[in-house]
Amino acid sequence: MRLLYVLFALSSWLCASNLLTYNVYERSDRVDVMLSFDAPHEGSISQKNDASSITLTINDLGYDKMIEKSINSAIIQELVMIPEKNNALKVVLKSDKRISVVASKTVDGFGLRIRGSIMQAKASDTEASSALAPSSSSPTSDLIDTRYIVVIIVLLFLIALMFWIKRRIGVRTIRPAKSGGAGKSWLFNPKTGVGQEVNLLHKKQLDPQNSVVLFEYGSIRYLVMTGNTNVLLEKFQNGEVKDDNDFEKVFEENRRRLDDYLKLQDNKLSTYKNKASADYPPFEEAEH
Repeated sequence: MRLLYVLFALSSWLCASNLLTYNVYERSDRVDVMLSFDAPHEGSISQKNDASSITLTINDLGYDKMIEKSINSAIIQELVMIPEKNNALKVVLKSDKRISVVASKTVDGFGLRIRGSIMQAKASDTEASSALAPSSSSPTSDLIDTRYIVVIIVLLFLIALMFWIKRRIGVRTIRPAKSGGAGKSWLFNPKTGVGQEVNLLHKKQLDPQNSVVLFEYGSIRYLVMTGNTNVLLEKFQNGEVKDDNDFEKVFEENRRRLDDYLKLQDNKLSTYKNKASADYPPFEEAEH
């Protein structure tokens, strides 16, 4: 039985590979440890992770030295290789970060690459950390948000102003005429002001320049001749002039007054034109 065990161990030693050389290649995003063998390696590789190191056990690989090598890298800081009695080699990679290690054999089996790199955070971990992290906004983003709010408020104000102006323009109103001298309206009470709206009820054209208008202001309706001049003809309480027939009636009642007034205005205008077109003798020069 002992003979069979010795023969088995001897055959395993004869079939095992031996480590010839090792090289370390440092990169900004990884560290590669290249192992070269004297024969194709057929053994298995196992991995054990600790808090500050990762240990790879390479079976069926012989080596007679213990190696401790410092590495000037942010990924791996130290490499340790420890020979085992059962014809195995332990490769220990020490790091102060969470790293991932991948071992890959060459195609011909004469080499092994051990690559260490920073372990990437999982998507779930990233989402969880972002959900737990307190939300903070920079002053620039706050300023941009404030500007957007101000712009929206200004736009809403302008839209409301446009609708108000459109509604005001759509209402048919008559501006009261001012009397000379005092500068006050002959129609409106100073206590109520002149800013109230006047509702146009009826209108009848006398000639191309003059017309008769019936409009309502407050509780009183006014019959006015407008055009070259404004003349108040009559005032009515609500209910006295209800429809077109009532308007025609009061219009005919004031028709004679209107005709006389227009004739008087025409006569004054003709007299003024005649005086303006009269010939006057030239001024004589003074004798010295």
